[in-house]
Amino acid sequence: MTDSNVKDGTHSRALATILIAGGTAGAIDFIYASTMMMMAGQPAMRAWMGVAAALFGKEAVIQVGTPMAGVGAALHFLITISAAAIFYLAAVRQPLLLKHRLVSAIVFGTLFFLAMNYVIVPLSLIGRPIYVGAVRIARELITHIIVIGVPISLITASRLSVKDHSDLVAG
Repeated sequence: MTDSNVKDGTHSRALATILIAGGTAGAIDFIYASTMMMMAGQPAMRAWMGVAAALFGKEAVIQVGTPMAGVGAALHFLITISAAAIFYLAAVRQPLLLKHRLVSAIVFGTLFFLAMNYVIVPLSLIGRPIYVGAVRIARELITHIIVIGVPISLITASRLSVKDHSDLVAG
């Protein structure tokens, strides 16, 4: 087996890990957000149209209608897979993240929530944080730790052994 084949296999495993971790977190959050929307008496697709509105604006979403829910769902998974890629890259460079999985999950879920609510969403066409008020912020912070931080941390750590990541750092 050549060095190139080893790197290709390592990169394939890295991509699979990122897709599995990000896709799992995305699916859990998708179910949670859709359920919360329905419990509030709204159609589940409204949550995903809101995600699309962050990129395209409320008027565009209203004009296009229901298909924007699909666009919003795709954007949602792009975000969670990107988050998994960020965690993966951090974990291969800092094995402590793999050793302390639950602490990593709490910290990563918290950082993800803070970045989304106070940086990304305000910079989008929404233009402001979507979660406000102490109770709502606390609930959403805990939710993001559970539905984003935990699956990304645990899946990445379970698929990335200490031996595997030393090849990535060197290569």
